[in-house]
Amino acid sequence: MSSSAPQQVLGADPEELEHYSANLVAVAARLDRVSRVLAGEVRDTRWTGSAAVTFRCEWRRSYELSLRQVAAALRSGAEQIRGQAQQQRLASSSELQSTASGATTSRGAAQTASQAVPQAVAQAVPQAVGQGGLQNLYQAHRQAIATELQLLRAQRADWLSMSLVGGLLSGIRFLPFDPLQVIDQKVGWLESLAGEQRQFLFFDTTEGGHVAEVFGQLDQARHVTVLVPGVSTDPNDFADPRNLPAARLQRGHSDTAAIQWLGYNPPNNLLQAGFNAGVFSQSSALAGAVALQSFVASLRRSGAQDITVIGHSLGAYLASVAAGTGAGLDADRLVLAGSPGSLRSNVSQLHLHGGAGSDSTVFSMEEGVDPIATGVLGHSMLGWDVADPNFGATNLVDGEGGFGNPLRNHGSYFRDPVSLQSLQAVISGTALR
Repeated sequence: MSSSAPQQVLGADPEELEHYSANLVAVAARLDRVSRVLAGEVRDTRWTGSAAVTFRCEWRRSYELSLRQVAAALRSGAEQIRGQAQQQRLASSSELQSTASGATTSRGAAQTASQAVPQAVAQAVPQAVGQGGLQNLYQAHRQAIATELQLLRAQRADWLSMSLVGGLLSGIRFLPFDPLQVIDQKVGWLESLAGEQRQFLFFDTTEGGHVAEVFGQLDQARHVTVLVPGVSTDPNDFADPRNLPAARLQRGHSDTAAIQWLGYNPPNNLLQAGFNAGVFSQSSALAGAVALQSFVASLRRSGAQDITVIGHSLGAYLASVAAGTGAGLDADRLVLAGSPGSLRSNVSQLHLHGGAGSDSTVFSMEEGVDPIATGVLGHSMLGWDVADPNFGATNLVDGEGGFGNPLRNHGSYFRDPVSLQSLQAVISGTALR
């Protein structure tokens, strides 16, 4: 390319992205100022009585916190967009060098890259993982956690500074909630998520929010696995990462990156899951299947070459829905552990990266006698029995060997050493049969 040729930008204009990022920071600053002004008005306005107390409580508990959260989200988005601008400069420079030999290919790659700008809670992997994209994303989430902690601690100080009837400085005990307890619980949870070792691809701290955490080096791993959990899983489970299935599977395997993916809203408990013949479970899984398809596709686009999806319990049924509908699941292998059933009756009806599923790409596991997974005449709770020979999956070796303890078996898939070894063999492509 001659020096007089106009500069080309592939995917997005870095200067425009940086300008947009600066605008987001400016808007966040304005929101902070508005919040402080309104807080002063609420505090200083001469207004007494029960209605005044109720409003001031609601202001601190809801309105003011919402303003601060929006400002924090804007700053987090600005950080991500600024990182995307840096990636775009590198990507554009690299792509432009190869324009003469493949202009059409470069344009297609640029269009894909332009669609991969990570959002605050977007369930996607940044495309340029080898160019600092992941580290920028991890850092943006760490900063968002630190910002929210700062805001919550300031809110706690505001509560304690209130002059309350009878000298009750701490509790607003006459209200049906204890704001300090609510704040302290969330502060404790966020503190458990803080730290340089935590690697979040996305997380949402609101109630019912979605989270995905990486264990291992995603940008260097030969093998990548995505863990899809089941009923009663929520963001609080990420407080102790050592107990997450992804952490257990990745431990001791430096060539593997494992992602604990909570990108849907599973039922809160088995009673809710089984209500009305499992209708809530099925609707939850159907919605989650779409999110899982998109997430795994973004993982593939980011450069992951060998992907295994492991679904447990309702997460296994969800994964079968993802593989059995639409374009399928862009994974190389699929494991259905403790599954209450499959949407499809045979592995050949599941669509994976290499085409139709087979006994070399679809695996099932039942830990001893698992009442959630046990099938009768080829059927389980929510569909076809994945352990039935007619389904066509390879049944993996578990650690029970017999009946085990039916009351505990469903929760033992990622604790039992033999089961872990079988799952790790699938991830590495050397599955035990």
